Amino acid sequence: MRHALPMLAALALAACQPAADETQAPGGNDPSSQSAEGAQVASDAPIQLIALDPEGLRLVDEATGSTRLVPFGSPEDEVLTTLTAIAGVPIERGEMDECGPGPLTFAEFTNGLRLWFSQTGFSGWESTGELTTMDGLSAAANRAELEAAGITEFTRDTLEDEFQAGDIYGMMEPEGQEVALLYVGDNCFMR
Repeated sequence: MRHALPMLAALALAACQPAADETQAPGGNDPSSQSAEGAQVASDAPIQLIALDPEGLRLVDEATGSTRLVPFGSPEDEVLTTLTAIAGVPIERGEMDECGPGPLTFAEFTNGLRLWFSQTGFSGWESTGELTTMDGLSAAANRAELEAAGITEFTRDTLEDEFQAGDIYGMMEPEGQEVALLYVGDNCFMR
């Protein structure tokens, strides 16, 4: 079990990427296809994976393993442009006026990632999907996997059992056996 989270990380990061569109018109000619030169440029572009990070989000080049931090405080439009190129267009955007840290806007993606923005820019995230941290922690984990990774202290709050893994926080499902979500930074939980 000790190696389960890193293995989950690799699988989850690979699963986070949208599938390539392989639709072709009859006869093999895709009318919306790019020129051969444009297709070559697109295929040379690095495939980026999203990893959860206590300082923001970390983008991982799948081919080289190099990473780039998208830090908290980054402008909202820059963060959304970057994430949309990787995860697709947000499925929901909105604003919440009565949050603990003040008014926040959010963008939610199909991979279970919700980004929070304050007046100063990117200010928090929460994940309910299979995105992982660099060491393999994800909202797809269960209590046994958390305990095997050394996360053994859980506190009961009005929002169910909660835990801390370094600088990342999490909440369990009501039964207390499955992780419901991971989060860092601003959010709009009602306690």
